[in-house]
Amino acid sequence: MRSPKIFTIGGATFDIFVQAQDQSIFSVRTPNSFKKWLSFPHGSKVKVNKVMESFGGGATNTAVTFARHGLEVYFVGKVGQQYGDRVFDNLEKEGVDCRFAKQTSRDQTGFSTIINTFDGDRTLLAYPGANQYFTAKDLPVEELKKADWIFLNHLAGGGEDIHKVLLKILKANPKIKLAWNPGHEQIKQGAKKWRELLARTTILFVNKEEAASFSRVSYQLAGMKRDDPKAHEFSHRALLPPYADDVTEILRFFTDIGVKYTVITDGRNGSQATDGKSHYFCPVLSHRRVDTLGAGDAFASGFTVAMAKRLPLKTALTYGTLNAGNAVMHPGAQNGLLNAKQMKTALKKSEIKVKSTKL
Repeated sequence: MRSPKIFTIGGATFDIFVQAQDQSIFSVRTPNSFKKWLSFPHGSKVKVNKVMESFGGGATNTAVTFARHGLEVYFVGKVGQQYGDRVFDNLEKEGVDCRFAKQTSRDQTGFSTIINTFDGDRTLLAYPGANQYFTAKDLPVEELKKADWIFLNHLAGGGEDIHKVLLKILKANPKIKLAWNPGHEQIKQGAKKWRELLARTTILFVNKEEAASFSRVSYQLAGMKRDDPKAHEFSHRALLPPYADDVTEILRFFTDIGVKYTVITDGRNGSQATDGKSHYFCPVLSHRRVDTLGAGDAFASGFTVAMAKRLPLKTALTYGTLNAGNAVMHPGAQNGLLNAKQMKTALKKSEIKVKSTKL
């Protein structure tokens, strides 16, 4: 059987990880928000315990997962002269085809300095570099028409021209499946602006906050009830654990707009999804974290692998959860991504139970 052919479009970065001493985390709560801030002594010299080089970027992270599961995968993006060859070498070592990626002398490869925090999270200092010069002119349009899947990641600068070209391809080639993880610009503009592309989207990946912002529909906080008892025809509390916010109305919104599968992640609180008929919840069993960078990419690519292999949605949620769970236990966005053999072993050992109810 032929392996699915998938093009992953978006960013590539060269990353430097540092573990710094003398860091503090403090929180600020207002009536409408709660934020955490990372701080260092001002004007001082902060000692670094460890430095590590790695690779990142949504398109390259997802490409590595796809390659490790035997898909025929192509990276479509742009890198600079500095670090660009190293990005290509890393991808080609993984089995990713880079023939349709471009290298530019206008800027260096996208670059991030990642500060690992003592609570297992991270703060990024990100420079988009060559990613911001990636345009629709860089798309291998004729090759994309031959794809089984297109995975569209965050794009630096919005990339509205890229979305228009992809929409045209999808309209002319309805058999191509699109997995989409929209970026900040699309989220800010709102789903109604992107109604046509969403109607052609097979899988939409957003986290809980992005989902609410994109749809302009609020989620129901865990343990809280709306003032109007008639707001819901039935309650999803039997499906969701006490700690999980209810995103039912958001799932319905994206179903109505035409998305085939909507997947909403919420970090340690698990993920929720729909196929337009049922509402699914998948928990996270382990909360151990070394580095959360790339967790979203790991989840989305693991889920997409399962769907590309025509596995059930419940299995896809487990694939995504296991891939992300292993990724966050390793430093760097790609080091912990599971291959097909490791995923098979993880599935046998897994105690994850995906629940579902009528949407």
